Amino acid sequence: MTFLARLRAGALATAVAAFALPAAPQDMEAHTTTDDVRAEISEAMEAIAAYSEQESDQALVEARAALDRLDVEIERREDALRENWSEMSDATRETTRAGLQDLSAARNSLSESYGALETGAGGAWEELKTGFSGAWGAFSEAWTAADEDEPAN
Repeated sequence: MTFLARLRAGALATAVAAFALPAAPQDMEAHTTTDDVRAEISEAMEAIAAYSEQESDQALVEARAALDRLDVEIERREDALRENWSEMSDATRETTRAGLQDLSAARNSLSESYGALETGAGGAWEELKTGFSGAWGAFSEAWTAADEDEPAN
């Protein structure tokens, strides 16, 4: 599968998944919607796939912004978990916590790939993009799995 196709597949998987732990009602207007975040991340990943080695600086700016948005979403999920903790069963707590741990681990892997992309040698740009794409795919899978494991409210 090509780099662009893997990015699109990962973005699609992310776009299809829905968050099971919404922000508190009073916070809904203050937060960007999950669909907005997914659209931003999707655009960034597609842009990275399209950038040539000569455009690597712009690709890195796009990737950094996407990683920052992912961090905000993970933090939002962690906040929602804390807010709903007392209403969850022990099994739901464990499942949800495990999903967030997997998501964080995948995010760390994505960050490592970003670091390699950032510091990589010019001639290895395509290979580094492929590595970043693989990390993005793994993150997307963890995100989808976390969504599937969380209880619907």
